[in-house]
Amino acid sequence: MLSVHIRHAEIFLSCRLFLPKRSNGIGVAYSHGWGGAHVFDDLHSALAGWGFTVASIEQRGYGASTGKARLSAWPEDLGAAATWLQQRGLQVWAAGLSTGGTMALVTAAKRPDLLGAIAISPFATLERIREDYPACREILRKRFGRFGPADFATADALRWAPRIAPRRAVVLHCTADQTVPFAHAEAIRDAGRRKIELWRIEGGDHRLETINRAPLFTRIRRVLTTQRGDLR
Repeated sequence: MLSVHIRHAEIFLSCRLFLPKRSNGIGVAYSHGWGGAHVFDDLHSALAGWGFTVASIEQRGYGASTGKARLSAWPEDLGAAATWLQQRGLQVWAAGLSTGGTMALVTAAKRPDLLGAIAISPFATLERIREDYPACREILRKRFGRFGPADFATADALRWAPRIAPRRAVVLHCTADQTVPFAHAEAIRDAGRRKIELWRIEGGDHRLETINRAPLFTRIRRVLTTQRGDLR
């Protein structure tokens, strides 16, 4: 793993870059959730071991990234990481956890040049998660300040996710998630009118820290390689 900075307009995005010994030509641009923690480095390391190149960014205003935290800019920043990977000859997926998962769906919808999206524990809309998980209101206020119309319009998987088709969009969510209720994943699936896959994970928590991740990682690998038809 290498720590690098990706320049995007006037800001610099801190990025954990997971490099394979031998590339399979596929990259993954990944975003954390609203807490900013790196809780899927094990997935990224596993993917690198299978030949994928993973760019796990810290959104503007988080960690070592510059700029002010702005929720409506998350797809733009994740897209910058995707472009950086594309410039190195890779085909790219968008992926993320929680808010990052929601924004991975939005990014893929806005970027038809991406292969698709994998969203882990995403919320359906900013408005709905504020109602379903009241504790997040104060957390988000401290991080982002007052939300504007652009934030609500951007952080809306129900609006954006259906636009990913015919490319692949996968939502994986634990049924016992106490941060983002499983009903959010069902709402995203239903909005996609059978164009969005939902992987139901029995039990488990929001960050998937209480389940056996290894089989899930293998399943994710299969999705990421399906587009190229070179799964081994």
